[in-house]
Amino acid sequence: YVGVISSEGLNDDQIKSGLKFLSEMLYQHYDKKKVWILIDEYDAVANVAYRKFNADDLDKTIELFTGIYQNALKGNPCLEKGVLTGVQYIARSGMLSGLNNLGKFNFTDAKYAQYYGLDQGEVDLFFGHFQVPKPLGDKAKSWYNGYQVQKYNGNSVTSSQELVSKYNIWSIVSYLKRGEFSHFKSHWEESGNIDFLGELLSKPKVREKVEELIDGRCISFDRKDDFSSNDFNQLKNMISGSKEITSDGLAVLFSYLFIGGYLTIDGPIQNAYRLPNMEIMYEMGKRLIKHYQHICTIDPAKIQSATYVLQDIMSTPHRERMQEHFKNFYDRFKEVICTVRLVDDKNAEGVFANEDIVHSLLNYIALQTQHTTLGSELYTTKLHSKQKGRADIKITNKDVGVIMEIKCLPVSHRSDNHMKEALEQAMSYGNLLDTNKNLFIAINVERGTRTSEERSIEFLCASFMSDGQHVFGINASGDYDTFGVNNSIMKGFTEHVK
Repeated sequence: YVGVISSEGLNDDQIKSGLKFLSEMLYQHYDKKKVWILIDEYDAVANVAYRKFNADDLDKTIELFTGIYQNALKGNPCLEKGVLTGVQYIARSGMLSGLNNLGKFNFTDAKYAQYYGLDQGEVDLFFGHFQVPKPLGDKAKSWYNGYQVQKYNGNSVTSSQELVSKYNIWSIVSYLKRGEFSHFKSHWEESGNIDFLGELLSKPKVREKVEELIDGRCISFDRKDDFSSNDFNQLKNMISGSKEITSDGLAVLFSYLFIGGYLTIDGPIQNAYRLPNMEIMYEMGKRLIKHYQHICTIDPAKIQSATYVLQDIMSTPHRERMQEHFKNFYDRFKEVICTVRLVDDKNAEGVFANEDIVHSLLNYIALQTQHTTLGSELYTTKLHSKQKGRADIKITNKDVGVIMEIKCLPVSHRSDNHMKEALEQAMSYGNLLDTNKNLFIAINVERGTRTSEERSIEFLCASFMSDGQHVFGINASGDYDTFGVNNSIMKGFTEHVK
């Protein structure tokens, strides 16, 4: 067969039979050898259609692709096998109705999970070939690894339910292809799969869950592995509607995010999910900050200015300049936080004041610093204690370690020792640091309905450097203040850090 077919002259029946026609041509050309048909992203059109098309256009789209798949894959005498790959199995959509002997294998199936992503051994081979320095390879792991799957051992899952961690293939290939091994960035930026999340962040229940994820915590929901047309309609109505989202709606939303690669299971805990790595944390944080910028008019330049100062703190850990950098960071961060209207009453106009808001802003600032590793809500045993706790934020590079403890106290709840106690709490997580130069920082942002000019912010820092330990802070008036923490008290603190 030789000829040219113009797509402009094709009718729907010709489009529907196009793949089958091609298989017949291949069958004839290769001496009647049956054909394999591989269809990648088979669900992409339906995914968009269900979320964005009106009912009439949706029906036409589903009817067209149902015809394409049925003609090519059902009763085709030239077909050996058909393989369809995609993000979602869309149940009861009609597109795959009537196909014979249809098998479904996904990322959560232990037997087939080994064929998804890249494991550490495979990535190590790539890093060796491209000569990626080990410290940068370790940081790449925090950015692009973290997808947890069950380990497959022969004919069954191991009795211990052991998990293995997988890398995102696209992200690793993109990272190596760029060749800038010291520069880490998100490679999901051109993906529009969750652009709608920005609209849903106006819903308190969604925003609270996203803030928990960015803070390094887990969330729980009953995951849906197969999406139906009803699930898509529910997601569409959530995006466009003004009603509060139900628990079933939350399950649909976060199941969609899980299927899309934005969440991973959290160990053996049933129905517990978290963000897999820094890359996804950056993507989620970017959308959350954009939401706050929209409702609170946060200037992105102020966020960037605070990032630059934090970068200076991490790269210039000397006593002579540390206090100067610390005051500069206080000033820049205050410019950011004072544009947010924090309130005590959830029903009042503004953003409900809690540590998650401040935490999310600091996480986003820290994520943009170069040559550092970020940890959030790290669960550990406190120093010289059997008590468990979570360190709010940990930032490290090869020389400097930082632990931040965040408070959001109204004036009426403050005590004479509230900053000292917050600093002691930060220092109780000193076992998380293995760096030579360490900073423990307590931050308190006043909760309440005061104007941005009146809102108070307090910082207190204990530094442990090669030239000794020092404490410095800044009170609500912007003046230097150690909040009663002197050298004798610092000696007691030192015992906790050692």
